Amino acid sequence: MRGDAIYRYLRCAYDLHLRGEYITPKSMAKELNVKRPTAFEFIKKLEERGYLLRDEGGYILTNLGIQEAERVLRNHRLIETLLYRAGVSLDDACLLASKIEMDIADIDVERICEYLGNPTSCPHGKPIPRGEKFERN
Repeated sequence: MRGDAIYRYLRCAYDLHLRGEYITPKSMAKELNVKRPTAFEFIKKLEERGYLLRDEGGYILTNLGIQEAERVLRNHRLIETLLYRAGVSLDDACLLASKIEMDIADIDVERICEYLGNPTSCPHGKPIPRGEKFERN
């Protein structure tokens, strides 16, 4: 099971969370256009990692799940912004950012953020989650 797929499901769970909806195999399957058993398999993986917690109406994101989803979204949107400002088309910038977003160190993301002038939104107009400040040597 590829790691980037886990993050695709985590992002979906985060979107559902932001809309105030429970995370269920049905809701994730609909959002991601997959079958319910596939969605359920990934929900269990997210639960095993501590990102989701079973609740009466389905699953909810844990604090760890929210933090990780926001970290990956921040990475994606800052990398996308950097690439777009460098002249890469918006579609290509988004695709490339998706390939890089999980494999970049937090301190490098903060350097990119500072270099870009601490943008608050990506080229799509979506908000960039706030990050941590890291000390430099």
